[in-house]
Amino acid sequence: MTRPEQDTAGRPRAPVIQRLLGDPRVAQARLGKRIGRLPYFTRVESATGPITRMEGRDILNFGSNNYLGLANDPRVIAAAQEASGRWGAGVTGSRLLNGNLALHEELEDALRRFYGRTGAMVFSTGYGANLGLMSSLLGRNDRAWVDEEMHASVLDGVWLARATMKRFGHNDPEHLLAQAKEDTASGLCVVEGVYSMRGDRAPLRRFLEVCRETRLALVVDEAHGLGTVGTRGLGTVEEDGVVQDADFITITFSKSLGSCGGAIIGDKEQIEALRVLTRPFLFTAANTPASVAAALAALRILQEDPGLVAQLKERVRSLREALVARGLRPLPSDGPIVSVEVGADFDTLQAWRLLWNRGIYANPVIHPAVPAGRGLLRLSVMRTHEEQMVRTVADACADVFSDLQLSHEGRGKVAS
Repeated sequence: MTRPEQDTAGRPRAPVIQRLLGDPRVAQARLGKRIGRLPYFTRVESATGPITRMEGRDILNFGSNNYLGLANDPRVIAAAQEASGRWGAGVTGSRLLNGNLALHEELEDALRRFYGRTGAMVFSTGYGANLGLMSSLLGRNDRAWVDEEMHASVLDGVWLARATMKRFGHNDPEHLLAQAKEDTASGLCVVEGVYSMRGDRAPLRRFLEVCRETRLALVVDEAHGLGTVGTRGLGTVEEDGVVQDADFITITFSKSLGSCGGAIIGDKEQIEALRVLTRPFLFTAANTPASVAAALAALRILQEDPGLVAQLKERVRSLREALVARGLRPLPSDGPIVSVEVGADFDTLQAWRLLWNRGIYANPVIHPAVPAGRGLLRLSVMRTHEEQMVRTVADACADVFSDLQLSHEGRGKVAS
């Protein structure tokens, strides 16, 4: 007989548990649930496409990273199903021991060829790829020069390495140069090809020049650039002509490739060294066969039809023009992320809720992901969005800004 579920509320709680439950972020989440404004952990009940079933409703989805629509492509789904039938549901081990499938090596070979490099190394997640690279390259006496809007995976990797983190202004290579000239310790510089919150791109050519002058290794995270930037979809490294010059390129499979996983791409000798030194690679289970096969199929589709990238860019252009035509001012970018500044955190959450009430899903970005008072509505464009969907979301955003009396210039409330 199954015992009834019960918690441990009657027991004395250890101090670490008391601290866990007393964290202000936990209290904020509880409050958000009570007032019905928590925009996170939304229950998704269908495949993620332009129209997605969420919380019992069909929602117009402008909050997904399925940029090329390949997560729903029948060829990608078929590849995942076939791989599960052949290799099983999981590998039940790390790449180091029993989990190094021929399928993993096939994907690594395809990735290195796609980028025209000699080495690639596949991880279970994109987060793991950045965590592993930072923690393997850096030591206690090294410096990690990191853009102030860098993703948490890089920050956590630097912390794991116990290196000294140095922050420079967003997309400001001159700030990096000034700081690195004063502190000549060995280290690296990490930037994102396309930044995940604002959607803007790093000036990679200038960052490369600064890194060469200061003898820093250059790491470019192309999580949001793969499949969205460049003629072939390699990312900003392609657009700025530094594919062969960046010391390492990191990617994720969970966006344009519609799967789950990540990779580090670079020179073969360096990749082979990482393969035996990187703890987040050595001591975790390898990717499931289905996720590897799906990523490989999506990559091949992208290689065979780079026109998918151009189609996505056209849809992005259409959304930006529609927002501007309605008096809104999206932040400058030409990537798949179109962000509009709202202002205060509460106003940002209210704006999200009003869009949700109209059957539209977007991503609210609040502090600490952005500076306090600079909250964003983040719209993610998919190639598979239709033109009418673009007009619908632009109309809705304009109405929400009007209803909440927000400045269309992205400066918070309109002055009374």
